[in-house]
Amino acid sequence: MAGRSRLKSGATLLSANLADMVFPFLRNVALSHTLPTDQYGLAISLSVVAAFAELATDIGLQYSAVRGYGDTDPEEVYGTLHAVALLRSGVIALILLAAAPVVVASLDAWHALWAFLLLALVPLIRGFQNLGVKELTRSYEFGPDAATLIGAQVAWTLVSVLLALALRDYRCMLAGILGGAVTSVIVSQAAARRRWRLAWNREVAHEAERFGRPLIPNGMANAFSIMGDRLCVGSLLGVSVLALYNNAMGIALIPRGQLIKFLTSIYLPAFVTRTPAEAGRPRLHDQWAVWLSLAAFAYGLGLLALGRPMIGLVFGPGYTPSLALMSAIAIDVCIKTLLAFPVPPCLAAGQTGFVLRGSIASAAAVLLAALTIPLHRSLAGFVGGLAAGEVLALLWIVSRTLAAHAFSPRLAWFLVLFPIAALLAFLGVEFLGVEPIAESMPVLDWVALCTGYGAVVLVIYLLVLRSSGLTPGDLVRMGGGRPAPAGTPIEAT
Repeated sequence: MAGRSRLKSGATLLSANLADMVFPFLRNVALSHTLPTDQYGLAISLSVVAAFAELATDIGLQYSAVRGYGDTDPEEVYGTLHAVALLRSGVIALILLAAAPVVVASLDAWHALWAFLLLALVPLIRGFQNLGVKELTRSYEFGPDAATLIGAQVAWTLVSVLLALALRDYRCMLAGILGGAVTSVIVSQAAARRRWRLAWNREVAHEAERFGRPLIPNGMANAFSIMGDRLCVGSLLGVSVLALYNNAMGIALIPRGQLIKFLTSIYLPAFVTRTPAEAGRPRLHDQWAVWLSLAAFAYGLGLLALGRPMIGLVFGPGYTPSLALMSAIAIDVCIKTLLAFPVPPCLAAGQTGFVLRGSIASAAAVLLAALTIPLHRSLAGFVGGLAAGEVLALLWIVSRTLAAHAFSPRLAWFLVLFPIAALLAFLGVEFLGVEPIAESMPVLDWVALCTGYGAVVLVIYLLVLRSSGLTPGDLVRMGGGRPAPAGTPIEAT
């Protein structure tokens, strides 16, 4: 019975995660086929600004609601957390009001100022969500929280798509965002077992502030690294270019996020449950690095092979990216995947500072790429600059990680650098002639060529792993392994 309950809880949680991924994708597909390009770009800008404000001011109230507060009266605890949520929503609303003129000026869209000002209503509405649905997840009751998230996404998608058919402009997105916010409040109030109320307990408020304050820098860095590129493209290259960029980069990044989450969910428990003796051995670290490297290369090569026809098929021929842009995106997504290199060992050791520094480095790469736009005024150039900045961040992150964790250093550097070099070499051959190879052959032939190249690279991987003492069987076995080579630092705890 307990196993069946856990399975049901896991399925519920998975459905919520899938909804959070699938509905935004479906919404963008529908709007890209319905709205003119400039109107679609403005609609995307509205959603980006709203999401940026939420991410940048995240103080982890959802985690505070799950953690609980010992012997303190629960009614007083959740009443105080609701009060803190309302205060936070007011701050977000003020930030959005102040930022609206700056945003529309950068987008050269003064006619849409009213819509960006009305975005301030969204956090004010969400501030009335009942945190009782988060409280229930502590006992593995994910249903109410999942219903809140799914309901909001369904409402956002239905309202925005239906109004897009009628209005044919960016107003549909504003209405959809507001509709999703209202729905999330209604569902959370109906699904929570604890009545929504306001209270104030100084100790609870102080603890929520103490817990949430360190999350703000990470939230700001995350917001800029995740959404900052869209803001930069929209403000410097225009909303029509933003529409193209959002579709191309979005379809590339959504599966990548799920891939990283999947690999991390497999390896994080293994890192957490190792014995002290196993912590000094490199095999588990090297296994993680091998799978991450293979995933980064395969994903980048897959984007080169199928990215352009897939984007054109899903979003329409007008949104098909150029070969140069798709190539830059493939390299960049490969690098973004490799940036997860320190995540499982660092999280297992409680070294969350590594994760924060990675977010800051990624945000800095976005800023550096934006500074190069006046030099080339192209989307492919921006993504290329983004990839270059993220390579520098990757080199720094890997060097710091190797100093603190028991990877095999030479193998680790190969696994980080080789997939990038292999993709760059393939692109070098592709663009060597007068006409790029991908432009001069049928799609199926191009896919076959990419597949053949992938097989050659896989053989190189296997040869290098064999010379390092790793066999394919080692890659699927968790646990202890060979002793660390001399001079390899033991993982910090």
